[in-house]
Amino acid sequence: MRLRWILRSFAVVAVLGLTVTVTSADESSMSMHAKLSGFKEVPPKLTAGTGTFQATVTGSTLSYRLTFSGLSSPAWMAHIHFAQPGVNGGIFLWLCQSAAKPAPAPVAAKTPTCPAGGGTVSRSDVTAADILTVGDQNVVAGDFSGALSIIQSGNAYVNVHTANFVGGEIRGQVKTTED
Repeated sequence: MRLRWILRSFAVVAVLGLTVTVTSADESSMSMHAKLSGFKEVPPKLTAGTGTFQATVTGSTLSYRLTFSGLSSPAWMAHIHFAQPGVNGGIFLWLCQSAAKPAPAPVAAKTPTCPAGGGTVSRSDVTAADILTVGDQNVVAGDFSGALSIIQSGNAYVNVHTANFVGGEIRGQVKTTED
């Protein structure tokens, strides 16, 4: 009798262990990065500015770190846009903002301030609520999976806008690695 109880207990523990493993395996992650320069802007800019973007998506949350330096004037804002290399596209995620160029109301409260003279900005809690509509490109506000599809396809870029280059001073196409 005791042996049966031990075997049943072992079976229950084994099934629970498999359930936990399967649940954890379903929560995939994706890493992304971009190297920013003025030569990748549209049109290209001759600037000493450079930057890097690194991000990770785990489940339905994105964490990012954007670092830039050497810009010709203060950074006003930075975003992720929807477009292939050499083409400008709409903004679907704000990375940082300034008093001169604030993020729109639905996302302004959680969008960090750009370090004007260069530096690093990061955030660890980007969710569907932070994805904005890009009407003429069929991106709907709150569509986190759509935003990830854009990024995975290679049709997303990060750029940093400055006082001297309002349309963007440095830019880099986002590349992904899935785990």
